[in-house]
Amino acid sequence: MAKGEKFEFQSEVKQLLDILVYSLYKHKDVFLRELISNAVDALNKVQFELLKNSEMEDVQLDLQIKISMVKADNKLIVEDTGIGMTKEELIGNIGTIAHSGTVEFLKRIGETDQKQRLDLIGKFGVGFYSSFMVAKEIHIYSKSYQKDSGAYLWKSAGGSTYSIEETVKKERGTRIELFLKKEEKEFLDKDTLRRIVEKHSKFVPFPITIENEKVESMEAIWAQPKSSLKEGDYVDFYKFAQATQEAPETYIHLSSDAPVQFNAILFVPASSLELLGIVKHEPGVDLFSKKILIQKASKEVMPEYLRFVEGVIDSEDIPLNISRETIQSDRRIESIKKHVVKKLLDHFLQLKAKDKEKFLRIWGNFQRHFKEGVTTDYAQREKIADLLLFRSSQTENDDLVDLERYVKEMAKDQKEIFYTTGMDVASLEKNPALEAFRKKGIAVLYLLDPLDEIVIDHLRQYKGMTFKLAESADIKLDDEPEAGKGKGFSKDAQNLVDYLKTVYGERVADVRLSRRLVDSACILVHAGDGPSLQMEKIMKMVNKDYAFAKKIFEVNPHHPLIAEMVRIHKVQPDSEDLKTLSIQLLDNMLLREGIVDQVDTIVPRIQDIMLKAARGI
Repeated sequence: MAKGEKFEFQSEVKQLLDILVYSLYKHKDVFLRELISNAVDALNKVQFELLKNSEMEDVQLDLQIKISMVKADNKLIVEDTGIGMTKEELIGNIGTIAHSGTVEFLKRIGETDQKQRLDLIGKFGVGFYSSFMVAKEIHIYSKSYQKDSGAYLWKSAGGSTYSIEETVKKERGTRIELFLKKEEKEFLDKDTLRRIVEKHSKFVPFPITIENEKVESMEAIWAQPKSSLKEGDYVDFYKFAQATQEAPETYIHLSSDAPVQFNAILFVPASSLELLGIVKHEPGVDLFSKKILIQKASKEVMPEYLRFVEGVIDSEDIPLNISRETIQSDRRIESIKKHVVKKLLDHFLQLKAKDKEKFLRIWGNFQRHFKEGVTTDYAQREKIADLLLFRSSQTENDDLVDLERYVKEMAKDQKEIFYTTGMDVASLEKNPALEAFRKKGIAVLYLLDPLDEIVIDHLRQYKGMTFKLAESADIKLDDEPEAGKGKGFSKDAQNLVDYLKTVYGERVADVRLSRRLVDSACILVHAGDGPSLQMEKIMKMVNKDYAFAKKIFEVNPHHPLIAEMVRIHKVQPDSEDLKTLSIQLLDNMLLREGIVDQVDTIVPRIQDIMLKAARGI
């Protein structure tokens, strides 16, 4: 063969090299990840051949990757003791594009402007060719593992041609020499190289050295059988991968071969950054292909609400040259995501059933994430609903009840799941709306987090049972007659109600005699199925012009105060004192609800009522 025989690059390679050579993409360190990945493939292949053929040449060679440099020549060297390449393989592997993914990349990059082109380059693994982003010329020395195979030198300066010639190389493997551009000298810095290797390749199964110093690495235990691992192995791996001294709260190790092959280890931290006031924008799961990191903090393999989960997902079915845009629509990624989310939620459900204390710690840290999931993950909404926990009117101390338990313990003939909203348990315990529920032995869920009501609104129902606000006007808890028609609901009481309607006018939607009240004099209830008062307050904070929905005012004819007002109205229906009491009665409830904006008129009125009461003592 003639020395320095020249070859033409495949047309797609020419296009790719032209883009890379003239790009100014800022994340150029991707080239080292790609070279190491190729070296790992070569080492895996020769490892397999060694198992089959112990008589193979260079059997004694350590399987490793060496990175070195010659600063005087601006040269970076990446060398492996892998399977090596013949002349034909150099032409096939380096001179042509065998992967359709790279062709697709070229198609997409041709449809974008220059700024978008530069951005796409870094998001799309372009294999060996990415080295031309930093190198003005590349030499590849390679010798195949095949017996009596010669060694060859591949050269290219990134133009339209490359050359191949015979050379001398004693041992099997591939040595890539990058003659760096003068502005790329940072890649001759040992610390820079170490940082890149530790970021992308710290789990590769072969040792990597930089200038004869071994890079710290750890075995990719996610690829090992679960039976060979102990809890300590998982904890050590988590501490190493997350650079923490804190052990995880729990973990799950997954392996699947169909429909997509992947291995994963997912961890739940023992503490929440968001509870500490640190907003975590990046998800915690990294996407790997063949133990090489292809996407740090992948947003595609885990839904947003599970961003607190940390760990790795590794699939050999996902090529390294997959772009961020392609990942978003890749069926393999979507299949992995569905499988992982289902298994993870199943794991939480098992913990809730078998290790309540551990699940309660997880709930304490990440409950808002689960609630967020109800509103965003329709496919898993029912399963997430099984994880939700609440305080209720029948729980004591810090006991929490889930929806399944609530339904099992529902009162006879109860057809709805009742809830009320508020800032704390103490204030909800004094809510007059709960009096009838306590009398009937019916539990009411306490929604203490503003997000809870949004969750309930998205769920709509659970196990066929609809959710109902305890303050709703249309609640019927028994078979008693309609309001105003039962025992104690006299004509005189109804006359007071009609009087109150004229006094209140447009301030309320209606006035009624109440069947729900036991000890309280009156209550404001919701006329329809709109938001709770708690949610309305939030809406008011967001929009100062928001107008609170008009409520129905119910009065309890059995309460001494209302009975006295009935008496006064019967004997003196035009009494000014009765009018004052009537207005104050409503304002008292508005004060309790925290929605009064006329305090300047209320306070003097209260003082007048107090003065008259004092004179009557």
